[in-house]
Amino acid sequence: MATVSRSLVGRSWWILMAFGVIAIVFGLIAVFKPLVAIAALTWIMGIMALAEGITTLVTAATYRGAGKGWLIFYGAFSVLFGLVAIFDPLSMASALLILVGIWLVIAGIYRLMLGLKIRRSAPGEGWTVLSGVLALLLGILLVASPLSGLVVTAIWIGVVALVYGIIQVIAALRVKKAFSGAL
Repeated sequence: MATVSRSLVGRSWWILMAFGVIAIVFGLIAVFKPLVAIAALTWIMGIMALAEGITTLVTAATYRGAGKGWLIFYGAFSVLFGLVAIFDPLSMASALLILVGIWLVIAGIYRLMLGLKIRRSAPGEGWTVLSGVLALLLGILLVASPLSGLVVTAIWIGVVALVYGIIQVIAALRVKKAFSGAL
């Protein structure tokens, strides 16, 4: 049994390599062409939303239970969201980032007020105040310049993808070397 496992692992090193190469290619695109990467990710999200929306509407057509209206609403909203994401991915990504920015502004104000309120009764509670200030600043930046936020987000995603890809390639080479005798 152990020999079969070793053989399977040894023969599958190329899967790790493929994941690694794909991640590296995506990472390079995200770092050097961040808007292309964001558009691609948003487009993929749009396809998933469109597929889910269509599936939900098809289900709603034959559904006879309670909540059918919500099912139709969700399906229609998913189709609309998906179509906008597919046909105008950068605008959709910018709109989503603006919503995140608004949420961060609200969260920042809340954390700032909470931190100031409890700082006397909780020593060292300046961290909540600091997190509130940082959330508030980041939120304002995202609302004021969503395109810059998209670029920075894409670059960070790209760096993470590059690191992941390099680790996968190294793992693939090590697995291939370690299990080459088990083939």
